[in-house]
Amino acid sequence: IFSDLPDASMIRIWTLIVFGTLASLAQISDAGVRGALVLKKGRHSSMMEDEDYLDDEEETEKDYNPGSLNKDSIFQQGETRDFLQFLRRIAYDHRQVPEHVEGAGPVEVKVSIVVSNVRSVSEVTMDYSLELFYRESWRDPRLQYSPKLFKNKTELALHESYSNFLWHPDTFVPNAIASKNPRKQSITHRSLLRLDHEGNILYSRRLSLLASCSMDLTLFPFDVQLCKLGIESYGYTADKVVYKWSHGAREALKLHPISLPDFQITEAYVTSHMESYATGDYSRLYVCFVFSRAAGFCFLQLIIPSTAVVITSWVSLWMENETSFQDMISIILTITFLLFSYNEVMPRVSYLKAMDVYLGTCFCIVFCSLIKLALVKYMRQRLRIARDTSIVAGMAPLLKLATHSVGRPVSPLREYNTKQRSRTSLSNGSSQFTSIQIESGKNGGPMPVPLTEKKRNVQFTPQFMHRFHWITQMIFFFGFVIFCLFYFLVYPNIHSQVVDKDCDRLTAEWFADLNINKKK
Repeated sequence: IFSDLPDASMIRIWTLIVFGTLASLAQISDAGVRGALVLKKGRHSSMMEDEDYLDDEEETEKDYNPGSLNKDSIFQQGETRDFLQFLRRIAYDHRQVPEHVEGAGPVEVKVSIVVSNVRSVSEVTMDYSLELFYRESWRDPRLQYSPKLFKNKTELALHESYSNFLWHPDTFVPNAIASKNPRKQSITHRSLLRLDHEGNILYSRRLSLLASCSMDLTLFPFDVQLCKLGIESYGYTADKVVYKWSHGAREALKLHPISLPDFQITEAYVTSHMESYATGDYSRLYVCFVFSRAAGFCFLQLIIPSTAVVITSWVSLWMENETSFQDMISIILTITFLLFSYNEVMPRVSYLKAMDVYLGTCFCIVFCSLIKLALVKYMRQRLRIARDTSIVAGMAPLLKLATHSVGRPVSPLREYNTKQRSRTSLSNGSSQFTSIQIESGKNGGPMPVPLTEKKRNVQFTPQFMHRFHWITQMIFFFGFVIFCLFYFLVYPNIHSQVVDKDCDRLTAEWFADLNINKKK
């Protein structure tokens, strides 16, 4: 295209292209310089503002005068910011124990507990888990302030993180096995912190604890267990910190409606004691729960099946078929399975429990029924043998007569000599036999002569076997009924007093109201 143009036109075109490119480059460079200048100016202004803010902050802290406080300057950063500045101005040290109000004595920490739920009570691991709201309050004279400093507020609601800037007792639970600690942004475990103008602090937390509980299972499943929850300071002795139960508006112990599958809370109260250690004496509070076991589960899973097994063993005794012995063996295996399944879910204790007594008695009755079945089978076998022997003995004379008839005939002369010989021997005084007088019985028949030379053999007659079977069956039945009456009338009414010096009812300071649980 450019080859056909004249030389002057070519020069003009190339000149325009060069000037356009230079103009574009100039505009781009100008825009870049302007942007860099704006950015630099913005950075410089922000740095100047930060320096001015820090200088103002330092001057405020250095030249602070409570009488020259400006209301607007106090609240321009918010109530939380002002509280931190208040702590700096009074030179508050959260590591120092507050002084007593009267000048001497330990700090009194008043405690109140609201139990929201008891999730489980386990006799296998001997522990229980509960959820509660733990509240403790104390007075720190160093934190007294004028309500005018905080918009005439007599009470400040502080964030839970500010507990790290205030002194609080190092409370712990001695018999706690595990606890569920709150996490950040958690909606289940939160804490509350409040401060009034007189220096009174309220610290409330929601806790989930797993605590140990020593149990006595002698009367299981009719037992009553006493579980306690201890509260004390870990590092402060009683001359510095003393725990006391709250009185007045805040009840020392309160229970929400609680429902447990196998227990019922019959009592809940609080006590206080002084514990002595090698490091000193420490103040300790106790929350005591009295759990009464509901025996419905044990009735359905253990007592009713074992009773049914015992009755089934009696039914097998009246069966005369050949499989009754095998049925009794199956019943023995069933009651043994119940024993093993029961022991798998129970702790390994060295003493005898009430449930062991019942299951052991059922096992003994079933085992005795098996022994009785073996004796009855033995007697039936002896009767069968005796019946067969009597039949053979009755047929013996006939067989003998048949044998003589088949053999040689007896001559009349031989028969006459035999009779004469027997008469001569009876009339002779020196014979071997003597005549005796046989007394007649009541029915006119001869009296049986006792045998002195041979031992009498035990003879099993049908009447004897029937009588033995009926008597033993009645012994088993009435014996088991009497045992059940004794077991279910005596064991549930045995009220063993749980002895624990830490949870003595006579020294209880407060009893929780359980009427709400009974209504539920």
